[in-house]
Amino acid sequence: MATATPDNDKTDPTNNTAQSPEQTQAVSPATKEPKKNKLSMSSWVLLSFAGGIIAGLFFGEMLAWMSVIGDAFIKLLQMTIIPYIIVSLISSLGSLTLEQAKSLGVKVGKLMLVIWLLGLLSMYLIKYTFPEWQAGEFFSLTALQDPNSVNLLDLYIPSNPFFSLSNSYIPAIVLFCVATGIALISIKDKESLMRPLQLLGESFNKVTQSIVMLMPIGIFAMTAATAGTMDFDEFQKLQVYFVAHVVMTVILTYWVLPAIIMVITPFSYRDITGIAKDAMITAFAAGNIFIILPLLIQRTKELFHKYNIGDEQTDDYANIIIPVVFSFPNLGKLLTIVFVLFAAWFSGKELDFLSYFPMSVNGLISLFGSVYLTIPMLLDSLELSSDLFQLYMVSSLFTSRFTSLLAAMNIFILAIGGTAMLAGIAKISMKRLILCSAITPVVFGITLLGTSWVLSSIVDTEYNMDEVVAQMSSAAEVPEEITAFNWSEELEVNGPRTIEQIKQSGLLRVGYNPVQVPFSYYNAGQDLVGFDIEMMRKLAAELEIKVAFIPYNSANVLDGINSGLFDVTISGLQMTTFRIGFVDFTNPVLDLHYAFVVKDYRADEFKTDQLIHEAEKVRVASVGDYSIIPHIQEKFDNVEFSSIDSDKLFFEDDGENYDALLISLEAGKTWTILYPEYTAMYNREEIKSFPASYAVAKGNHSLHTFLNSWLSIQQSSGYVDTLYGYWILGENAQPKKPRWSVIKDVLHWVE
Repeated sequence: MATATPDNDKTDPTNNTAQSPEQTQAVSPATKEPKKNKLSMSSWVLLSFAGGIIAGLFFGEMLAWMSVIGDAFIKLLQMTIIPYIIVSLISSLGSLTLEQAKSLGVKVGKLMLVIWLLGLLSMYLIKYTFPEWQAGEFFSLTALQDPNSVNLLDLYIPSNPFFSLSNSYIPAIVLFCVATGIALISIKDKESLMRPLQLLGESFNKVTQSIVMLMPIGIFAMTAATAGTMDFDEFQKLQVYFVAHVVMTVILTYWVLPAIIMVITPFSYRDITGIAKDAMITAFAAGNIFIILPLLIQRTKELFHKYNIGDEQTDDYANIIIPVVFSFPNLGKLLTIVFVLFAAWFSGKELDFLSYFPMSVNGLISLFGSVYLTIPMLLDSLELSSDLFQLYMVSSLFTSRFTSLLAAMNIFILAIGGTAMLAGIAKISMKRLILCSAITPVVFGITLLGTSWVLSSIVDTEYNMDEVVAQMSSAAEVPEEITAFNWSEELEVNGPRTIEQIKQSGLLRVGYNPVQVPFSYYNAGQDLVGFDIEMMRKLAAELEIKVAFIPYNSANVLDGINSGLFDVTISGLQMTTFRIGFVDFTNPVLDLHYAFVVKDYRADEFKTDQLIHEAEKVRVASVGDYSIIPHIQEKFDNVEFSSIDSDKLFFEDDGENYDALLISLEAGKTWTILYPEYTAMYNREEIKSFPASYAVAKGNHSLHTFLNSWLSIQQSSGYVDTLYGYWILGENAQPKKPRWSVIKDVLHWVE
């Protein structure tokens, strides 16, 4: 690590001006001041990064407020970047000839394509390091939503340059600058404009260098806030992705990219990876490459001058290439593909190369926009839950630094290779090509095998999501004295009761299906739980009466309702035209969505209508007569439906008598957590919903009206949403513990 003063250290990011030999010789040895062993800026940055981690672990969530300081620092760094890109591109392009401009686009474009291709091929290999895993996930609302689309026209065409500037649409800004710079090429009297632009560029660079002096403070604040707020459980869940991301970053940054340049230029591996180390460290520590563009430009120039092949022309190429390639997807952005591979593994989905390659190319194109649009789109294309995007957001607090490191090296390599090709000094060395070709398989083989062994050793892949569902108890506490009642006691049944009669009796009778996950079922503690169970307990608590839960089956449910054995019947009941002729349904409590549940290995057989038509016979089980059944029978003449008493019977059948289960998507996702060898299939384009309601005896207007009004209150108050989030979406199904910290959990200085 360099420890020279800013005036003498060429690699210090606060100093972009190297002394000429003449200047050095002009200083007499007798008059030289003794060197002071000052820490370089990169050393301060690394110390701040380490200090931030230590402070975050020590103080925990108490340092969450420091994220404001970090955000403010980033905004200061970004202040001059767009103006710098504008003046640098326009002035540098304007100084070229037309032939030079054409050569820039062709040669740098070829190098970029090679890097993209090698990067995508390398990233696919990381999937072979993932340990075996059985996944399970709750229902997600994103399953019903259309993926966000990327508007490439707004991002790339500056119909209003000021709009592009105000929204930081870098590709559109670059296009505007490139067009203006190319137009200047053919203008003769342009010196009166070029000189002021160059002076502006120098001034912007000086402002940036002044702000960089605050780097240790900004890095400390950002790192402390991140280390203090990231939950250890979240980190444990993401450790496979973290390892894969770091390993792929190291391979691409310190072998694949330098090897490409070694093959076509005279530069050594040591110089390629070492001359811009301060810029790389800064990008890593800040998690941002936007702020180091001026440093990368300067280091590119220094590398060529170190080999005595640099001149004003190569300097101009560096000024042009880096701002231009910054607006294109780099390998740092493409590392989001690694997250998608991880998401597929985490969700238990096998992703072969035939599916990976078009997905990755699609991702590459969409990465011209924002990763925050790209990832949901790619997850959707693979039919993965878009809720996994939240995992990406959490993981980015850690991986953004490695992403920035790789992105910085990618831009630096493009600048070196592009400048070398444009200057006519790029030439393939067969000796280096053979050497790199021989070493590369060894590097990948050893690294990937080692990674696979490490992940298999440290990652706990034991399936426990079924235990999560089995342990779920209550989203909101209800007093035990309100709900306690032994329903087996003899009940007096004299027909349906009005709400007043129910209050006077002090007991609410509720009919329920004991195996209707997640609406009513018995958990691991043999407690009756579920969405509808909690709703009825809340009703009894507000009426200040007890509640008796009485089980029913398809054979006795109608008699139980109309005879008065049940006051209310629950368990995700579907309201159908047929059923409303026998009982009265309340207003819908929830809107549920149809889906098929099938064995994992048979999922491909149900992906399209054509595949279902081609099957000889499809045996589908269902609890009750769903209203969509006639539509399915009309559409598929080879589908045969059978009625069963409970969804659990389908899973216990284990595929002997039934090929699929028709069920709500919401309930189906929960069942597949309990039985992970099954998967829920649905078609977003044709998905249909149905109302789930509560049923009362036909003509019991008093109770019917009361329940409708009560349900309106619960929906307006947000209570229904609370239960929906817990029982259907799985929010807080695993209670979140307070964030661990040294000051609280070790020293016990604070509560």
